[in-house]
Amino acid sequence: MTKLLMQKNNQEQDLAFKALFERYKSSQMAHFYTLHTAGQLEVDEKSKILSNWTTNFLENILMFENNWDHDHASESLTLGHEDILIIETDEKSYKVSDKKIEEFFDFIRFRPSKLKYCITIFKDSQKISPILANKLLKTLEEPPAGHLFIFLKSSNEKSLATIDSRTINIHITNDSNDNIDKIQNLDFHSFLDRSCKDNELKDILVEIRDGNLKLDAIQGLIKEKPARELNLHHLIAAYINQNDKFDIRDQMKCLEAIKNSTEEIPFNGAVKSRLSRLLQFVI
Repeated sequence: MTKLLMQKNNQEQDLAFKALFERYKSSQMAHFYTLHTAGQLEVDEKSKILSNWTTNFLENILMFENNWDHDHASESLTLGHEDILIIETDEKSYKVSDKKIEEFFDFIRFRPSKLKYCITIFKDSQKISPILANKLLKTLEEPPAGHLFIFLKSSNEKSLATIDSRTINIHITNDSNDNIDKIQNLDFHSFLDRSCKDNELKDILVEIRDGNLKLDAIQGLIKEKPARELNLHHLIAAYINQNDKFDIRDQMKCLEAIKNSTEEIPFNGAVKSRLSRLLQFVI
């Protein structure tokens, strides 16, 4: 088997990449993922980081499935692969009438022919308008079998609830190797100091302990601002993605727990149960 390409920005330390690739190989991908990267970078820079990460991910899939070398996989991706659809626009927002959007609705009618999944990449997914999101609603609620959808969110704008409530959010790191090493050695409290911008939530999270997860207090904050629950998902996923004390199995379990929790949010249900399931990863 051809040796898989190491990601240019230190893939060996990128647990998100490894976990998702393992899920692909074992046909255990969820239907929907949103990739984002933190920091004060411009939208164009974030878009480039996410695009490069995704290109590497797709190239590795093509290398794995076909026993190709990197150049062959890269060329196939550039020319266009029958099971991969990449959607992008230079406009301020996607339009329902865009040719690529029309192609998308045709694309999802078919099953994969060469890969384990038909894969759709929505670049700059923050450009998806409410009108288009409503048109996508049936696909989001009843995703076609054998299809995988990856949204690349390159701005800090709040995502549309139609999409955000149904996707697993994955933080893609862009730190230098030195910073990655430092992040990987942080405990959860130190990570919160560095990454959590919601001070009320952070003040409670730093107090959680085994046997005392502060579920009532966290649930109270979520009632005030329901978006906090998804923010908590993002924080936990980012912490596990970047900390070397977690292995691929931990990462996969976390992704599965986040997937289950994200799917439950639109139907309400037991908030405490969802929180407990996720917080167990960081105590």
